Formats: sequence, structure tokens, C-alpha cells
Amino acid sequence: MKGVITIAGYGTRFLPASKAVPKEMFPIAGKPLIQYHVESLVAAGITEIVIVVRGGQEAVQAHFAPAPGVERHLEQVGKLGLLEEVRAISGLADIIFVRQPDRLPYGNASPALAARPWLTPGEPFYYLFGDDILLSDVPVPRQLLDVYEAEHPAAILATQWAPDEEKYLYGCIEFKPGSDREMARIIEKPEPGEAPSNWVQVGQFVFTPQLFDVLDGTELGKTGELWMADAVDRLAARATVIAQPIDAQWMAAGDPLRQLKASIAATLRRGDMRDDLIAYLRTLDLSG
Repeated sequence: MKGVITIAGYGTRFLPASKAVPKEMFPIAGKPLIQYHVESLVAAGITEIVIVVRGGQEAVQAHFAPAPGVERHLEQVGKLGLLEEVRAISGLADIIFVRQPDRLPYGNASPALAARPWLTPGEPFYYLFGDDILLSDVPVPRQLLDVYEAEHPAAILATQWAPDEEKYLYGCIEFKPGSDREMARIIEKPEPGEAPSNWVQVGQFVFTPQLFDVLDGTELGKTGELWMADAVDRLAARATVIAQPIDAQWMAAGDPLRQLKASIAATLRRGDMRDDLIAYLRTLDLSG
């Protein structure tokens, strides 16, 4: 199975910081966000990865390429542990970068169409949005693949429970009668009072090629974008789509405040940084 990572947006919520540096390269506890995604796929056994980009993201490609100059310097100064870490990045997976054509509409489903020619015909694939980070002991791709291997539905989407004040920010799931996992439909960013449940779509999926049967004919949704939620909604009307709860700390990292929160959460999971961060936070005057 191949994996697809979507980073074809413009990063407008991070401007001016994202003017020259792709937001996917912003560090989360010392490591670029995009590297977390690649490592999670590799940990689940997915080593062929398509990263869909738009333009101006050469830094992401450079991150996963060998860096002879840096490696030579680290070797000369005796930083062998860091040298091993840097070299490991370029050997993580077989990665190809695909530029999303301008003819495709803006939206989080368009990268699937851009990646389609590089997928293996007839085989399922993993699909994840580049804005979020999922911190877990068992990688979320592994959690979803276990379900797929056991049940073989047309699609699986990761889901988590969201409080009332946040559920309107996401795609909200309605389940089929008598089921707490099989999806009937999904409503993208519902208006107040329209959300069918507190279970919302997290941006990770397993898809079979049946996705393209509905994605080719999916009309543009809210704000004129091609939404994956709309395509999944149409797929659930004709085939089995499982909304699988995941065991993970889901952190959106698509704007500066959420990126900062995600970095704090990830740092607290690092044994070499956790205690110092906690000690610093305790020195802050939070009285207002």
C-alpha cells in the first residue's frame, strides 16, 4: 500500500512566516511537521509515499534528500549521533513529490486526483492531511490498517469525539441506524444545530480505488473547494465506510496558536526535553 500526504495549500494562516518557508517545515519539538507524517506511515509499514505539493516547497524535498555538506561537517566535528539522525531522514522511505496541477480546484480532495497516476491500480492507499499531528503510542496509520485488513470496507476514516463548541469546525459524522462505526453521511463544517453527532473526521483515511468513482463527479462544496468530506459522503451512500475511533492526541497545527500547542504537547512526550519545559512553564506568571 502507498501513502499520500497532502501539503498543496498556501499556508495563508501562517503568513508572513510561511512566505518563504513551507508551514510543513515548521518545527514541532525540534522536528518538521512533515517528518512526523512520513515516520508514522513508515512505522505502519508504508514505505512508498507520494507527497502532493503545490509550488515553492523545495525545502520539503531538500529535507528528505541527502545533505553531503552537512553530513561531512558533522563527521568532522565528531557529532556522530546527530550524523546518524540526519542520514536516516533520507533513507526513511521511497518518496516522490507530485505537483498539483493548477487545473484542479483548491481543496483537500484535489491532491488525491493529483496523486492518482502514481498509485498502484486496483490497490488501496493511505491518505492524510498535512496540517494535523497525531501523537500516539501506536501510529494512527497502523490503527486504521488493522481495521482495513480485518474488514476490507470501501474506506476508513479516523474519527474522534469533539466537544459541542468545536464540532462545527470539522466534518461531523452521522452513523447508520444501529451502528456506532458505519457512516451514513458526513456534514462538512455544519451550521449550528445541524451537526448529527459529536464524532468528527480526523484527516487520515484508508481508501480503495472506489474513491475515484465518486471523486471524479464530486461538485465543489462550501467556499468553492473540493472537499474530501463530500466525496466520502457520496461513497458512504453506495458502499461501506467505517468511521474508526483512534487512540491518539489529535493536534491541529494549521495556524500559529495550534502549532504552538502541538509543539508543547510533542515536547512533553520527549524525555530529553520534558522536565526542562515543565520547569520553565512553572516560572510563568499566568495571572493575567
